[in-house]
Amino acid sequence: MRFIFGGIAALILAGLAAALEMWTIVPGPTLATLILAVGIPELAPWGVVVCAAILALVQYISRGWPRIVATVFAAGALGCATVPLLFVNATIAAADDDFRRALGPDYAVAASDRQRARMSATPFSIVTSFAGYTRAAAIHEDAGFPVITRDGAHLTLDVYRSADSGLRPAVVLIYGGSWQHGSPADMAARARTYAALGYTAIAVDYRHAPAFQYPTQINDVSDALATIAHNARAWNVDRARVAVMGYSAGAQLALLAAYGPEPLAIKAVVALYAPEDLTQGYNNPPVPDPVNVRASIAHYIGGTPVQDPDAYAAASPLSHVRSGLPATLLIGGARDELVRLEFQHQMRDRLHLQGDLVISIDLPCSNHSFDELPNGLGAQIARYYTERFLAATL
Repeated sequence: MRFIFGGIAALILAGLAAALEMWTIVPGPTLATLILAVGIPELAPWGVVVCAAILALVQYISRGWPRIVATVFAAGALGCATVPLLFVNATIAAADDDFRRALGPDYAVAASDRQRARMSATPFSIVTSFAGYTRAAAIHEDAGFPVITRDGAHLTLDVYRSADSGLRPAVVLIYGGSWQHGSPADMAARARTYAALGYTAIAVDYRHAPAFQYPTQINDVSDALATIAHNARAWNVDRARVAVMGYSAGAQLALLAAYGPEPLAIKAVVALYAPEDLTQGYNNPPVPDPVNVRASIAHYIGGTPVQDPDAYAAASPLSHVRSGLPATLLIGGARDELVRLEFQHQMRDRLHLQGDLVISIDLPCSNHSFDELPNGLGAQIARYYTERFLAATL
């Protein structure tokens, strides 16, 4: 009787493990499954431990055909969980090569000793996967600071600063959300991380589609940058050392801000899973398309590429590439189901052709918004290299 119930339990556990871990290699066709396809690969170390435990438990509690079937499912789940870990070393080696090529062999020591002591020690750590990062130092937060917009709209920004005195570089953070939702508060954890490293981190806001369409969003970001420039002395911001960093739709806005005539001279830009070419993004959406990418872009621009090709070109960072642009770090996942990684490669190649400093990091098993899990595989790698990119370019 024990083995009958044990066999049932083994089949349930092993089946559940297989059903979850398959999203490491299978795209998510719906929003619910997309969440799994984003999270499961990032949590690969947890998956390996849990699946290995289930595999061992199956051998103990079951017999006969239930054990055989459950073993197959559990072993398959363990294999899927292991896949992202197989790419870690190659991904880090490729990123190191790109950083040395672009920034020189000593890029890792560009920061001060004090700053390096606060940075991530390694690109990936199993310990960090389970225990997380050390809590950031105490940060002064000034939320809801008003932004004066060109048309009188009410927007705010949030300022995060450490207790360090003197002028410091600034990192301006722009949230994503398909241009349709989000707020500066979404950037709070990231802002605290960079404030703890000695930057003034500023999370800005913009109005959302479809009620407001391009170019309202980039105008709002520009007005936020003007507000930062006006208050630079009060916030101890070194106006000569400013970076913009964006995520998804926010990355598109960050690139436009960095490549355009802005109130602050932008020295560097970090774009994570950015829509670099909106025309291609609309005409060649991902398959499957769990969030309806075409609708998101059309809401933002106010029509299709056929209806307004000029707006699509103007809103595409790829169209603004020229020589003399700020240093650019592009980070994306090969499994991104919203923005094709090939667009990042096109952006990288065009920047290279113009002689601009650009580094592109491809995360083989990461999906869109992978860094929402800050201890995940892709998030750790992205954080490590972003820290060093900012230290070397600001």
